[in-house]
Amino acid sequence: MRLWSQPLAFCERGLYPRAGWLTGVEADREGAVHGSLIPSGLDGPQSGTFDGVSHVISSLPGAWDGFSVGLESQVQQGLNLVLPLKNPAQMGDLAAVLLEAKQQAHEAVIGLRNIHSARFVPSPDYASLWVITMFDGDLDSYLMDFVGTLGEVFDAILVYIKGAPPLPVRDFPDEYVEFVKTHNISVGTLCAYPDSTVLDILQGSRR
Repeated sequence: MRLWSQPLAFCERGLYPRAGWLTGVEADREGAVHGSLIPSGLDGPQSGTFDGVSHVISSLPGAWDGFSVGLESQVQQGLNLVLPLKNPAQMGDLAAVLLEAKQQAHEAVIGLRNIHSARFVPSPDYASLWVITMFDGDLDSYLMDFVGTLGEVFDAILVYIKGAPPLPVRDFPDEYVEFVKTHNISVGTLCAYPDSTVLDILQGSRR
């Protein structure tokens, strides 16, 4: 069964599909993934079975933290959240949840005014969902913003996630924050405008 063809990405300027991460990938009834994977920027497919999460985590040395060149803890912080699925065969159902919530999520991104971009990407083996965002401010405040604006959306996502915190997240915000922190891959970021907040960029674009 086909699970996912275009991961979703959200940004302050709009909502758009991300082409390329997974094309023509299918899973059998046991959840094993087969087919061709075509990551963005590659011209040809790579065939086989992948353990995407363990590969990514093991290939990120702690020294990468030094790449961050923005104003520490205030501007353009990165969240690289790895959410392991209870069953990779459920990725299609999870994708449907995300598609249904896309307009609500887009409105939240615009309304909060501290999110540069956000995207939901399935791992190549469909064993996990990657939530990758760039935001201004500290992580705890950022997560609390989402509890307040998109709590029910994260409840719907976390139903599919192994070891999820107690739900609803609005009733258990501390447990939710701790869960996110333990599943976040903390690495530094590079950006062409490392000291500019979302508000700075919006104000500059209106001049």
